[in-house]
Amino acid sequence: MVETPPPAARDDPDLRAEVARLNKIVQALMNRAERSTNVLGSDFSLFQNAMVLEEQVRARTETLAGALAENERINRVLRESEARFYGVVNQSLVGITILEDEKVSYSNPKFNEIFGYDADEIRKLGPLDVAVESDRPLVAENVRKRLSGEVEGVDYLFRGLRKDGSVIDIEVHGNVMEIGGKRALISMLLDVTERTRAEREVHALQERLREESIRDSLTGLFNRRYLEESLGRELILAERKEHPVSLVMGDLDHFKEVNDRHGHLAGDEVLRVFGGLMKRHVRGSDIYCRYGGEEFLLVLPTMTKEGAAKRAERIRSEMAAAPVCYGESTIAVTASFGVATFPHDGLTCDSLIASADSALYVAKAAGRNRVSVFSGQVKE
Repeated sequence: MVETPPPAARDDPDLRAEVARLNKIVQALMNRAERSTNVLGSDFSLFQNAMVLEEQVRARTETLAGALAENERINRVLRESEARFYGVVNQSLVGITILEDEKVSYSNPKFNEIFGYDADEIRKLGPLDVAVESDRPLVAENVRKRLSGEVEGVDYLFRGLRKDGSVIDIEVHGNVMEIGGKRALISMLLDVTERTRAEREVHALQERLREESIRDSLTGLFNRRYLEESLGRELILAERKEHPVSLVMGDLDHFKEVNDRHGHLAGDEVLRVFGGLMKRHVRGSDIYCRYGGEEFLLVLPTMTKEGAAKRAERIRSEMAAAPVCYGESTIAVTASFGVATFPHDGLTCDSLIASADSALYVAKAAGRNRVSVFSGQVKE
């Protein structure tokens, strides 16, 4: 502010006017300076705020850039992993499928090849569509168990139905995984048609070898080995249930003379005819065997000695009444029989056979072509 004028000048109107003017100027300058200070302060605050915001934006930008880089890395890893997955499953010799909402959502080329469909056709199918009708309940039950959580994995076989209608054998190994909060079924399928065919052939071969091992190749009757396996079981069952088991031993009369006169091939024909005759006179539960040479055995479970003697007599009379024809020869053949019954005539296989053989010896000694029933003392 302008200083107050001296008293001498106070009465000078010009001086007072000048002082007043100068005071206004000073006041105006002071006000202007004050406004400038306020403006500078405000600008500094704005500058500070701008710097803070810029730092925050920079930091956020760096964070986002890092997140984007990490996301890109993860996506790249996922793409590589997916490429490896498809590379593996597409080359797999095993059919792989994912089942969601009872439809196939994914299948690899091997799966499509197994059933003869293309990928688009497969997507329209469910698991029951690729199974023969009789095996669909089996497939449905295994799907149900996995979807319900009853089991996590399954292993089973079913007969598959290809698009062309042909039937194949399928082996399934499946488990469960979560996709989008839902249970999805992952299954690996193998076409085991050739394997099962080979297994059936091996089983059939084993059965044939087994059959051959217990059958007499000439007559088709069971052999002595089978008799030894089965007669013991029959006696154990008979003892438990307290029922009889009868044994009929038959032997061709003068068989050596047949071989000597007509030859061994003719003798083989006589053995075949006698074996066929015995088979025609048995029940399903009976056991008929070629015991050795020209001796034959009939095991008759639950049959009494009297019933067995009648059976033997029918075979004897039929054999005596029907000569065997071989080439130009007609060969008259008779047979003798011995009958023994468990438990009266023997409690073991050996003792029962011995009793039947003893009865047969009696029939031979009495003139052959007859039936003899064991009545002697049992040799244990």
